[in-house]
Amino acid sequence: MSFWGKSLLLVCATTIGVPVAIAKETLPSQQEFNNITLPPIYIEQTIKLNKKETLIQALSNTMLPYKMVSQALQPLQKKFNVRGLRPGQEINFRYKEAKDGSIAYIDEIMLYSRDDKKVKSYWDNGKYTAKVDKRLVEKRQIAVTGTIEGSLYSSAEAAGIPVALVTPFANLFAWDIDFTRDIRSGNAFSIVYESIYDENGDFLRSGNILAAKLETRKKTFDAYRMEVKGRPEYYNAKGYNKRRALLRTPLEFGRVSSHFNPNRKHPVLGYKRAHRGTDFAAPTGTPIKAAGDGVIERSNWYGSFGRYVRIKHDSKYKTAYAHLSRFAKGMRKGKRVRQGQVIGYVGTSGRSTGPHLHFEVHKKGKKVNPMKVALPSGKKIPSKIKPKFKQLVASTNNLWKQVSNTLVAQK
Repeated sequence: MSFWGKSLLLVCATTIGVPVAIAKETLPSQQEFNNITLPPIYIEQTIKLNKKETLIQALSNTMLPYKMVSQALQPLQKKFNVRGLRPGQEINFRYKEAKDGSIAYIDEIMLYSRDDKKVKSYWDNGKYTAKVDKRLVEKRQIAVTGTIEGSLYSSAEAAGIPVALVTPFANLFAWDIDFTRDIRSGNAFSIVYESIYDENGDFLRSGNILAAKLETRKKTFDAYRMEVKGRPEYYNAKGYNKRRALLRTPLEFGRVSSHFNPNRKHPVLGYKRAHRGTDFAAPTGTPIKAAGDGVIERSNWYGSFGRYVRIKHDSKYKTAYAHLSRFAKGMRKGKRVRQGQVIGYVGTSGRSTGPHLHFEVHKKGKKVNPMKVALPSGKKIPSKIKPKFKQLVASTNNLWKQVSNTLVAQK
């Protein structure tokens, strides 16, 4: 019997109270101790990337030597963009400990990217090898319905919609409605979204919005996600793309403080002066989005408008943004911008009584009401996938109906 077997027998016998005669040969000699081979010691740790910190800095800020980290990351940088990692990214690493307690080598550096890839660099036969594989995740569909009581944001959160999805949900209807006027308590909303879990069944994050619906007093607006030529797009139930030429509201959230009014009494000058735009009251620094794709015609100080941006979208439409606190980086004349891109920030420059955005839409050179002008419809869904899309719409609405019936039954 080996030394370990004898030791186990002695412990068991002593535990149950049976007298045992301990023979000298049952105890290990110094030579036997010296000949015992212990498995190598590996230490594992998990860290998070801090703001303005690179991957090599994050790992070197632990006990890992900078030179060793650099060697381990060298093959990885050829296969994966480590510069694209964001603050909060979790990084797992394991190193082998030498007999004197120092670090013999880094055995593995591993992380899961935001696009669900398993990224690692590992020690293999005396050198480092990098590997990037698709991570196994499970996507579950979650359906939610609710009623607005107060704000859409708080109502959606109360209904169980993840906070990270509330703004994307609202953005799906930014081409259709004015959230400051058209949304009222009692309006209904519905959503189907992805909930993503790892290979162990642990929740990772919320995924894409697959469908959404918003019912106002006058009309129902909806959106359904469909891949067209490998690119995800959102269409309404009639098959028209939700993406239109212009957004009605260039702010995520704001309150209309002054509407388009040819006979408005000016709040500063004190006499009637046409107000040919819409004012959105919002805190200083609130990001302002380009209402559509186009080219910046003007980006400078413009009299009573203060800091001012004007974008030409096509031969028919232009939009203007006034009273900015500052311009976004690179926003100058001739710059091409895309719809939704941040072009500046809310302020109170020029002739202004407080922080707000003055927003104008110019149609064929004439200033028109941004909230009422008829925007051109988006492109229609290709006829080839129309039957599949109709099936998606029907199954999604049946799912919402089931959820609503369940909620009624619980009451």
